[in-house]
Amino acid sequence: MEELQKDSGQSPNGSDSEPEPMVMDDNEAGKSHSMDEGNADSPIDFDEGQSSMDVDMKGKSSLDDDVNGKSSSEPYSNVPIDMSVESLEKFCKEASRSFFDEIGLISHQMNSYNEFVSHGLQELFDSLGEVIVEPGYDPSKKGPGGWKHAIVKFGRVKLEKPVFNDEDGIEFKPRHARLQNMTYASKIKVEVTIQVYSLEQSDKSKTGNDGFVQKRDFMNETHWIYIGRLPVMVKSNLCLLHSLNKSDCLFDAGGYFLVKGMEKIFIAQEQRCLSRLWIADRPCWTVSFMSEIKRRRIYIKLVEPTKSEDFSGSKIISISFLYATMPIWLMFFALGISSDKEAFDVIDMQDCDASVINTISATIKESDELCEGFRKSDKARQYVDKLVKSSRFPPAESFDDYVARFLFPDISGNKNKALFLGYMVKCLLMAFTGKRKCDNKDDFRNKRLDLAGELLGRELRANIRHAERRMVKAIQRDLNSDRELQDLERYFDASIVTNGLNRAFSTGSWCHPYRKTERCSGIVATLRRTNPLQMMSDLRKTRQRVAYAGKAGDARYPNPSYWGKLCFMSTPDGENCGLVKNLAVTAIVSSRVVQPLIDSFISCGMSKLNEISTENIQRMDKIFLNGNWVEIKRDKHEKEVRVFSDAGRILRPLLVVENLNKIREPKGCSYSFQELMQQEIIEFIGVEEEEDIQCAWGIRHLFGNEGEISSYTHCELDPSFLLGLSCGLIPFANHNFARRVLYQSEKHSQQAIGYSTTNPHIRVDTLSHQLYYPQRPLFKTVIADCLGRSDYTSFGRRDDFTRPEYFNGQNAIVAVNVHQGFNQEDSLVMNRASLERGMFRTEHLRSYKADVENKEGTKRLKVKEKIDFGKMESKRGRVDNLDDDGLPYIGASLQTNDIVIGKVSESGEDHSIKLKHTEKGMVQKVLLSANDEGKNFAVVTLRQVRTPCLGDKFSSMHGQKGVVGFLESQENFPFTPDGIVPDIVINPHAFPTRQTPGQLLEAALGKGIALGGAMKYATPFTTASVDVIAEQLHKAGYSKWGAESVINGRTGERMQSLVFMGPTFYQRLIHMSEDKVKFRNTGPVHPLTRQPVADRKRFGGVKFGEMERDCLLAHGAAANLHERLFMLSDFSQMHICQTCERVANVIMRCVPGGRKIRGPYCGFCKSSENIVRINVPYGAKLLYQELFSMGICLKFETEVC
Repeated sequence: MEELQKDSGQSPNGSDSEPEPMVMDDNEAGKSHSMDEGNADSPIDFDEGQSSMDVDMKGKSSLDDDVNGKSSSEPYSNVPIDMSVESLEKFCKEASRSFFDEIGLISHQMNSYNEFVSHGLQELFDSLGEVIVEPGYDPSKKGPGGWKHAIVKFGRVKLEKPVFNDEDGIEFKPRHARLQNMTYASKIKVEVTIQVYSLEQSDKSKTGNDGFVQKRDFMNETHWIYIGRLPVMVKSNLCLLHSLNKSDCLFDAGGYFLVKGMEKIFIAQEQRCLSRLWIADRPCWTVSFMSEIKRRRIYIKLVEPTKSEDFSGSKIISISFLYATMPIWLMFFALGISSDKEAFDVIDMQDCDASVINTISATIKESDELCEGFRKSDKARQYVDKLVKSSRFPPAESFDDYVARFLFPDISGNKNKALFLGYMVKCLLMAFTGKRKCDNKDDFRNKRLDLAGELLGRELRANIRHAERRMVKAIQRDLNSDRELQDLERYFDASIVTNGLNRAFSTGSWCHPYRKTERCSGIVATLRRTNPLQMMSDLRKTRQRVAYAGKAGDARYPNPSYWGKLCFMSTPDGENCGLVKNLAVTAIVSSRVVQPLIDSFISCGMSKLNEISTENIQRMDKIFLNGNWVEIKRDKHEKEVRVFSDAGRILRPLLVVENLNKIREPKGCSYSFQELMQQEIIEFIGVEEEEDIQCAWGIRHLFGNEGEISSYTHCELDPSFLLGLSCGLIPFANHNFARRVLYQSEKHSQQAIGYSTTNPHIRVDTLSHQLYYPQRPLFKTVIADCLGRSDYTSFGRRDDFTRPEYFNGQNAIVAVNVHQGFNQEDSLVMNRASLERGMFRTEHLRSYKADVENKEGTKRLKVKEKIDFGKMESKRGRVDNLDDDGLPYIGASLQTNDIVIGKVSESGEDHSIKLKHTEKGMVQKVLLSANDEGKNFAVVTLRQVRTPCLGDKFSSMHGQKGVVGFLESQENFPFTPDGIVPDIVINPHAFPTRQTPGQLLEAALGKGIALGGAMKYATPFTTASVDVIAEQLHKAGYSKWGAESVINGRTGERMQSLVFMGPTFYQRLIHMSEDKVKFRNTGPVHPLTRQPVADRKRFGGVKFGEMERDCLLAHGAAANLHERLFMLSDFSQMHICQTCERVANVIMRCVPGGRKIRGPYCGFCKSSENIVRINVPYGAKLLYQELFSMGICLKFETEVC
């Protein structure tokens, strides 16, 4: 049974009750009972015909105690709900709304970070072990007390609340870090014990009778030291906003970090699951036990024999352990197996065919030839030890020590290790004989998601190890010089940890999960805030790493295990297609279960593995906890039970069909999701357990023809929950071509201008847009309904802003028509009067930043001149709008080339920042602040009001993008007899090839809703049929198919054909012609080629290639071509000697009479006669000079025109 983990690692009820593992009894094989006595009367059946059963163990999710959360103590009435389709669908919607209220969309980010702070950080320092400082062994520095050694141990860890500095203790909130370009971080303090000692030989050792070495302590102290700062996730348990239960922005759910003022997020990384055996058939049959540490990896392979040549070419089973390869039979006997029969019982291979018998026989013969008599005493053990010690990297420990450390370290006892080795051999032989499939690397059963906790721990460990090495060298230096050790904080450089984490966040370069010397990118990204939907989509992304794009294989294709967990549509196009994905809207990621589960299994009647004899194991059932075989239980059916309690598994909520009769009417306004889970009405199902359930597509599929519930075990809350957030908001998405759905979900919805934040007055984003009059669409979808407000009747500031709106646009009357040819090729004709009334009017905000140093004595070799903000007359631009402090006043109108921030040096040199030739606006706000790195900085935000104009990009919610081709006056538009005039006219040719009938259905449904129709839902997979939508229009007195008779606005005559018209939700995208238009006459040129520069902001030219040249020639515009590409580009002149046809240079030379003249002179002919001047592009002249420098001289044939 699937449950979430609570932040503190507690169980679902908030008490110490255990999670619910699978119990299998003799009398009730195939049933699982709850570990909790209160829930023991609700068994869950599973299919007895399956050969294995996979179970995921979860704990409870952290539930936010904000205004949106519901109290779990809300009582329920004893009145059961009506078991009808309508009542159950209403219950599913209310349960879904409570899921989003209590768990939310970013619980996976929060839970992972909170678990790392509460448990993972302490476990990280516990795993570091002792740091041993050896002396330098320099004879000249040996003191009277002998060589001094030191041991440093890390103990408890504590994290402080974020503060500005230790002296003041002022509360440090995320908005302060955002405004002051600081990192929102918390101090890490660790209890460190240092012991300094020397080793002295005792008197007995001097006589040779005893080698005892006496340890003499010089110091043994424990201190709390500061080791660095850990970035704090906004709204996590460590954040001040969590304890204050408030937020700077009502749309902000947290889940990101603030590093140097930038908002950074983690992208969940898909990693290979290390707690499962991995079976592959290429390059040879192999079963692998994987680990992050190379020396703990075990490989068992079917290989060709090296000694024996019998058994008709049968393969042998070999094991690779600690870089040594040997037959598996030798390892069995080295681990304590006493006979061949016992080893065969350990493998537990029943119904063996001839190939298996031949393989085992060949392995035994190979073992006998390599180590004769290996069955006697410890001969196999000695052979394995000798082989391992002669390997490439031999261990220093004894046989028992390195076997316990490197061979299945989570399994205790050599017998248990031998049993697990036998199980690995069984899996290999079953796959070899075709009774088991090889593992699919793209299946999510074999994957885990690395989130903030795992990724932070990986980078923090690398930085602590770096600081450790520096600390060891510093302590060693003082020990060698026989000085007293100083305070430990002087040796441990905390800036290594702080700066290392900040650098990793800023650059995005993170530690590789396996290769410690490599760095990888694509783990950290900057949070985008064009609209709330884009921000939430960024927080729910996952990424799969591949070596390079061409080696992805099947990784880009959807896998059946994605069902309900990853969205099939929400993936970018291009090189990351299929590699970057989005979580489905109800998918969550499990956290680690902290409680020990083995004791719970024993209390249920299970037996430990080492308590059962080898011959009885065949009649027992195997239980695996996170991939390790821990216990067995007697059972009639031969099954395996795999229990997983690790982090990184994707889960999703499903209804439990047999417990639907437990649903009761709530006394309050809504259900509590936590109580629904405790009553086992809803449970979380993972990829492991989904293999063994029968899930209904929806409530309607549960009931048969006679109204009886079918034989399903689970049911979806809603079919649209299989999609991602941005994809599930699209109306009639299942009617559209998949590529158009992808365009909308990954591109247009995240480029649409909406209302991104409710705190723009305390934000200084570099670029932001806001829509003046955002609207909700007329239609509804289940996802939008569950995420939004439950009621749409009450209005007010508090009600309107309690939830972020994921729809960004306005409802426009759209007509499908051809309007004078101005809307061909996806272009739109828009109503000028509608735009003047404010439709799609947006605000464009751009911030300009400048900083100066506020420290007098900076640590530089060359002292720089001090620069500060100020005003002075500038040759670079106008300073009329600046105050004396160098900053403009609020409301100032800045134009092109005006100074926006004045900076002056002590010597009077101008360092001001001016606007580019494409920028202008009104001053919205001015900020002057300082950060903790000794810099003052100023930010000036300019505001522009953008009304749609020609070339601006718009899109519907169905991937139908287009730019404005013409702004038509309202009186020239066709209008209906009711006086309805369209706002947008779209070309009918946009629909057949794009295959987006969903937009037509949306317009027809929207018209019916505007006329008072009751059918409002356009949820994917459960949409109303075309007949229902047409009937709704017909009842309102309109044409069933949405077409209307219109009157031509130009002629006043009725148009012969009907025009399809209806309200459609349109989005204005951030791509505007004002930001992209590029023009120039003459301007700056490149100093080398003297051709125009390429940057638009530098007043550069337009790229003009060979094909564009051909177009102008085809139009007969040769003079225009000559002017634009020659006269106004890189016009230049050269002098040519007509005698030798070479270039004549312009030089200063002497003439008879002692005078000097400057003019063209041919160095080859030694003459200035017959020299002509020609016009050439400077690029041709540069080519001649470069060839001349190579010893190649060109000749030019000239004619006098």
